[in-house]
Amino acid sequence: MKRWLDWWRDRPYRRGRVLNGRYRVLAVLGRGSYGISYLCRDRQGGGEVVVKQVLPSRRHGAKGRPIYEYETALLAALDHPGIPRLLDKFEWREGLFFAMEYMDGPNLEDLIFADEERYDEAAALCVVRELSELVAYLHGQGIIHRDVRIPNVIRRDGQLCLIDFGLARRLRAPATQIAEDLSDYEREKQLKREVSYKSDFYSMGHFLLFLLYSTFDEDNEEERSWEEELALHPMTRQLLRRMLQQEEPSFTDVHELQKALDETITAVQQE
Repeated sequence: MKRWLDWWRDRPYRRGRVLNGRYRVLAVLGRGSYGISYLCRDRQGGGEVVVKQVLPSRRHGAKGRPIYEYETALLAALDHPGIPRLLDKFEWREGLFFAMEYMDGPNLEDLIFADEERYDEAAALCVVRELSELVAYLHGQGIIHRDVRIPNVIRRDGQLCLIDFGLARRLRAPATQIAEDLSDYEREKQLKREVSYKSDFYSMGHFLLFLLYSTFDEDNEEERSWEEELALHPMTRQLLRRMLQQEEPSFTDVHELQKALDETITAVQQE
């Protein structure tokens, strides 16, 4: 019964519904463990915005409001053209909502799998090098994104943008930091969710693999590792192994990673 009631309470608002007398719902963009994201028209400003709602079933839970307060405070502290700006924060009909800038453009997941965009080795490395500038900005603010994945990277007007800060955490935990226990997670998830710069580099390594696999033609049904399947420059292999923490020393600083990316791109382009 509780599961059914939660499903009923967590139904997204339909197209055309106006939230808080201001934001008209145009579409549901997605739903996660804690929230629903809507594309809305701002009736005051006239433009399109993203409105995120905490799931009603989570609203009174141990993490519902703390996650809401944490994410909005974190977004409010950021100021970068490649990161959505927090525009509004409000409570409406006992619900928790906030509005942020809409980063208009396709994400890398759609570009690869729907549009069949392909990236050779040099192009893939260059995309990750550009992405590293966004990560460098965050790390400079002491923030770990912890969810650098192809659906969370948008290409807008030829530039990359990074969205979805629901899992982001500050490196030096304030009193409001949300407590997490990762001990029961498998190693891969622990590496992704660790509050450490290395967790973003690990995710960026998998991001790079997605780009590299866009040009891979499967000719063997036997499951093999990326090192067996992909024909890569030795420097790219080493770069990936360090990002994925399969080879020491792993990267601990974004500028160290950027230097390695620059050297690898030069070597691949000269080959």
